[in-house]
Amino acid sequence: MRFNNEAKLWDEKPRRVELGKNVSEYVKKYINKDSEILDFGCGTGLVSLNFCGLVKDIIGVDLSCEMINIYNKKAKSLNCKALGICSDIKEIDKKFDIIVSSMVFHHIKNIDEILNILYSKLKPKGKLFIADLVIEDGSFHDKGNSDVFHFGFDKNSFYHNKFNLIEIQKIYTIQKHKQFDVLIWQLERV
Repeated sequence: MRFNNEAKLWDEKPRRVELGKNVSEYVKKYINKDSEILDFGCGTGLVSLNFCGLVKDIIGVDLSCEMINIYNKKAKSLNCKALGICSDIKEIDKKFDIIVSSMVFHHIKNIDEILNILYSKLKPKGKLFIADLVIEDGSFHDKGNSDVFHFGFDKNSFYHNKFNLIEIQKIYTIQKHKQFDVLIWQLERV
């Protein structure tokens, strides 16, 4: 798996760190000390570890065990009450106030299935935050697109009858060989 191979160097790209900060700053407006947060596709924790000390509980889940190893090491070094779990999201048996996912959905084949699963993990009126690319030409991934199922999303991509769309906002622009905009969708469980 590509992400296991890239885990050790993942945080060395400033644009990844900066995007994580931007996503977490956006979400911070909606958290409180009693919030329980799930970071879906958490990687090394560039989003959810920014919530350390601000919320009740943080769980990060990812299919890359190497990313999770780094997540847990970082959480420990920050003295943060966060737990990274190398698992499929279906195996998480808990409800959350907030679920956040950054730059994961373009790697998911069946978006509707994942939205249904994430819905089942949210408490009533829970919020789902999805940060991902605006539609692009397929050139974003310079190491190939073998694990990419969507070349970004348009504003209507995450319409789902179990969620109310609260807001869509441009949150960041990734500068590579050209600019790639990242939007954040804020959805609320109906």
